[in-house]
Order: sequence, then structure tokens, then C-alpha cells
Amino acid sequence: MKQLKILWVDDEIEHLKPFIMFLSDRGYNVKTVSNGSDAIAMVISEKFDLVLLDEMMPGIDGLTTLKEIKKLNSTIPVIMVTKSEEEGIMDRAIANQIADYLIKPINPNQIIMAIKKIFQADEIRRNRVGQEYAQFSAKLNQKLFDSPNWEDWYKTYKDLCKWDLILDEMDDSPLFQTHFLEKLNCNTEYCNYITENYQDWLNSDDRPVLSFDLISEYVVPNLNDKKPVYFVVLDCMRLDQYYAIEPYLKELFDVELNLYHSILPTATPYSRNAIFSGLLPIDIARNFEHYWTETDDLDNSRNRNEHQLLDYHIKDLGYELDESKYVKIFTMEEGNFVLRKLDSWKNEKLVVLVYNFLDLLAHHRSKSQILKETIPDEAALRAFTKHWFLHSSFYETLKKLSQQNATVIITTDHGSIRVTRATQIQGDKETTTTVRYKQGRNLMCNKKHTFMMREPEKFGLPARNIVDNFVYSKEDYYFVYPNAYHQYQKQYNGTFQHGGISMEEMILPLSICKPKNK
Repeated sequence: MKQLKILWVDDEIEHLKPFIMFLSDRGYNVKTVSNGSDAIAMVISEKFDLVLLDEMMPGIDGLTTLKEIKKLNSTIPVIMVTKSEEEGIMDRAIANQIADYLIKPINPNQIIMAIKKIFQADEIRRNRVGQEYAQFSAKLNQKLFDSPNWEDWYKTYKDLCKWDLILDEMDDSPLFQTHFLEKLNCNTEYCNYITENYQDWLNSDDRPVLSFDLISEYVVPNLNDKKPVYFVVLDCMRLDQYYAIEPYLKELFDVELNLYHSILPTATPYSRNAIFSGLLPIDIARNFEHYWTETDDLDNSRNRNEHQLLDYHIKDLGYELDESKYVKIFTMEEGNFVLRKLDSWKNEKLVVLVYNFLDLLAHHRSKSQILKETIPDEAALRAFTKHWFLHSSFYETLKKLSQQNATVIITTDHGSIRVTRATQIQGDKETTTTVRYKQGRNLMCNKKHTFMMREPEKFGLPARNIVDNFVYSKEDYYFVYPNAYHQYQKQYNGTFQHGGISMEEMILPLSICKPKNK
């Protein structure tokens, strides 16, 4: 580290020679002055890394000197040295952006610690975080070796997401790369776990909560509390995106975070319909044939009847509800409509709000060069999610609901993953056009990168004909056709997609937000 140049300002500077020698012996270049006027002149004529400034001096006092120094160089750190602990003095000093303060009498070690806190904090934190990550990595690899169950995967993925946020605050490329490789390895093992266990989950009670369980497990039990319940679905929200906004939820509510698994495919027509109906897609198609129409899979017409499916589902659970309120929010105007209606919904038992912004963001990013540059990676996606939330009508809605004595349940239907590796697939012209999963006949693909469902009905999925198959890309792979390999690679590489198998798409947050106890 370069030699730091320090300016020490004190009207009793002659008495501080032992301290100055102590700093000099440790490699610091210390210059001294005995009054504020000389200090200001020195800052004008020379460049200093740090100022140690006495608060009580004759003539120009410390606070006035501080203001003048900050006018000349707003970025220079200043440590205020004072005999007084008077609150008003320190408030004014802090308002003028001091980096730290010391109370006389001081000792040499206090000065060294204050300097290290300012100039070596990032390095110290990187070293500490690096050590903690090494311990986390060792434990993580032991967990993977011990054949984790779904509860273990919840804990692992939560830890990985929390590390995402810690590393977002640091400029440490080697550690970030290590974390990226850890997540890649975890996703490989997780995808193997899902392909081995998913079918059994659909035929057993020994399984995690799945999409079709949410209403019965979380919504209906809260309807008995005699408070309005708001069930909010933020389409396409990953767990790390949720963690980016959770601190603001905790300011408004008492928050309990739960996790659940999306069904496959991790796509809105399947996962969100399963949430509202309480059924697997094959049962929706059988029981509500008029709602499950065959359309282009990019068309969300299959989701037009979520409200009706929800009311049928709640009635089937034995809960008497005259009618639920249901609103989809695509635009700012629709978000403002919700804000205006909140007061009139105070006596409603259940209000369902579906916000589509995050899903629209993922889709539009793949088509917009500006959005690709604005959101180049997962860290930027988390930052963008936080920015959107803080400036959204949704945040304003939550602020109002926190005063309404309501229970707010916030969840999502599926997540997304940034795809970076292409895998080839072949199929006929009737094969669906989606990027992370395909439905069609005679599908041929790389078995290492994919999971093939040759009998969709066993996985709760309706087939269009007896030879119809589903195939899912695993980890961060995406499908390309051999005859248009480079075209698809250029279009989709680095985009956020969903429909396949990964922790990011399948392991999802469900947050129960209750009124704070006042």
C-alpha cells in the first residue's frame, strides 16, 4: 500500500510529537499545523490522504475548518479529535461528513485503528469474507457429497442467494468467479436430484410444497383470521430478487419466508394455472377443457381464466367465499388503479394481485439491446429489481396495506436463469418454440443437458397425441436447432429464460407478511 500523507491540525501540536513519531515509524508521512487557517492553506497547496483535525482551537475552530476543507476537497477523509462528547457538536461534525472521531485523551493504537478502518476496511472485509466463503464452500461440498434431500436444497440455495448479495457489495473478481463455479456445480447436482425424484413427488405426500399446494397450504388458513388477505404473485421472481427487496418488506411487516417448488414446465401457463386451480395441468385440461385450449405457447391465453379456477378451487376446499377480487397489473395505470381501490377493499376476504413486470422485463430484455446493456448479469438484475420495487406502485400499495391490518402473501409462479450454453435439439414443425423446454414428437437432444418426459401423463401434463413428449434443458442450457445454430445463439445467449430445470427457476419464495405488533 502507498505511503499515506496525513495532515494533523491541533493548537497543541508540540505536545503530540510522540504520536507523530509513532505514525512516522509505521510508514505514515505526517505534516503538522497548529491552526485552522494554516490547515486550509496546506490543503490548497498540497494533496493529503487524511486530515486529523482538533475540534477546539482558537481562531478558526475545528467545525469551521472542516467545512472549508470539504469545500476544497469533498472526498478527503477527516478524523475529528475532540475533548467534548456533546451531542450537538458531533451531530454537526457528522453532518459535515467526518470519516470518524476520537475522544481525548487518545492513544496511538486508537489512531492506527481509525486509519485502518478508513483505508483498509475493504481489504480487511475482503480477507474476512474470503475466509468465511472458504468455510462455506467446504461445508457445501460436503453437503453435496451426502446426497441432500429437498430440505437440504432449500438451505443450500438460500445460502447461495445470500452470498450473491454479499458479493454484490464487493469488488472481488476471483471470489465472484469462485461463487459462480460453486453455483454451476450445485445446479448440476440439483438437476440430477430433480430428474430422479420429480415423478415420485407427484405421487407421494413425502415431498416439498408444489405449485398446486399454495392456496390450500398458505392462503385458505389465513382466511380464517378475519383480516383481509392479499395474495400477490410477482410473475418470474427468483429468490435472490426477493432477497433484494425483503429489507423493505420487513420495515412494513413481520415477515416469514417460506420456500416451495414450481412444477414443470417452469412456465406461466403451467405453473401459475397450477397455483390458482390447485391442480396439475393434466387435471385442468380434463376438468376445465374450455380453459385449457391449445395455443401458441408464447400466448398466455391459457391464463385468462385464473380467477375462475381460483374460485372453483377455494370452494372445493370447503371454504365459503362469495367472490374473490382478482386484478392483473401490466401497466403503471393498472398499478395506480389498485392504489385507488385499496380503501374500498378493506372488508374483502381475499384480493389477488398479479404483477407481470418482472416477467415482461425478462422477455423484453432478450429483444432489447439497451436492456441487455443495462442488465448484463444477475447482479444487475437484482439491482434493477430493487430499483423497480422502490419506485413502483406495488411498494406504495404495500405501504397502504401495512396500515390496513391485512395479511399479505407475496410469491411467484416461477423464476428465471441466465442461459449461457447452447444444446442442440431436433423435432418436427409442430414442436413448440420455447427456449428452455419443448413439447413435440420425435424429439432428439443431448441427454446430458436435458430431461426427457416420454410419457407426459405420468408427470401431470396433457399430451396433444400419443407420441407427444416434453423435454427440458437443465442448468443454464438453452435449445438451438442445428440448421440455425448461430442465429439462435446470437439471439438467446446471455438472456434470462424459464421453463427448464434449475434452482433459479424451481426453488421459489413465498413470504407471509403480517401486521407489525405495535
